Amino acid sequence: MEKIGRNDACPCGSGKKYKKCCLDRDRSSTHRMRNDSAVAKQALELLGERYPEGVREAVASGFLGCLKKREREAVDTLSPDAQELLNVNIGEWLLTDAKIVVEGELKPVREILQNNDALPLTQEGISWLLNLGEHPLSVYEVRHVEPGSGMLLTDMLRPDEPDIRVRERKASKGLVRWDTLGARIVYSENEWVLSGALYPLSREAALSCRSRIQRKSKGLDYNQDAFRELCASSIREEWLRSIFSVHQQAENGQNHVDAIALPAAADFEKWAEEPLSALGDRSPRKAVRTPAGRRAVTELLKTFEHRHARCMRKTGGNPTDFGYIWEGLGLKQELS
Repeated sequence: MEKIGRNDACPCGSGKKYKKCCLDRDRSSTHRMRNDSAVAKQALELLGERYPEGVREAVASGFLGCLKKREREAVDTLSPDAQELLNVNIGEWLLTDAKIVVEGELKPVREILQNNDALPLTQEGISWLLNLGEHPLSVYEVRHVEPGSGMLLTDMLRPDEPDIRVRERKASKGLVRWDTLGARIVYSENEWVLSGALYPLSREAALSCRSRIQRKSKGLDYNQDAFRELCASSIREEWLRSIFSVHQQAENGQNHVDAIALPAAADFEKWAEEPLSALGDRSPRKAVRTPAGRRAVTELLKTFEHRHARCMRKTGGNPTDFGYIWEGLGLKQELS
């Protein structure tokens, strides 16, 4: 992790020196994360010692159950970063959503955690793990990023809910606007933070995941266990497919980011009147006249901007501000 000097400008963008702004809070956050990691590590070690067969079976059939045989065999060939994230995600899944066989009975690990005889953890540790498990996975869209400080997220499954400002140093350094990811957000010490597990998804994969959840969750309430399990399994499966797809592309030499061209300000009016195949051969100006068309144009612009930002991140350039397109099409409120 990049070290920030006490007299450096604070990465949150306040304009203040780091020591006068976020230093104390970062120290507290780091201490909390170390404590949380220690509890999680202890709980996972105890689970592995007490229920080794149950844990192995749960991971194989539960977390990795959607993979094909050749994909399971390729787990050890993933990049070190992918393997590290896979292990983190499996660990958190075991502590929050997994079920293992105990004395012939399938039990949620969250229930086992409450039994001090089964896993002799401190009461504080148990409370933290149970609190972690109360927060379900969801699919989020990055609305704004403050690299090294945090980000503003929209819950794509509950778009009517207010955006959530999440404090996160490491992950925020690699994200750009309109990135999409599966994540668990928890409230800790007066701020929202990422729990630790992270499921990066392409926009296409995130939209597919959202559609799948919406289609299968009709009649279910957001707070029901059935809805929670549907979200977790859908996000997990979509992410696992994506990491093996990226791995295969890298092996075939196809790992690249295409630049996407949007019109310059001077060419905007002409572009706005031209039919686009992505909009059913309607022009952007015509498409925004209907609710469905407006949603299609909004997603098209997000995809364009996202790929452009990713390309600029790769080449070291500065992303262009395409606000004139949003404003010119009457979509400025979609950005607020």
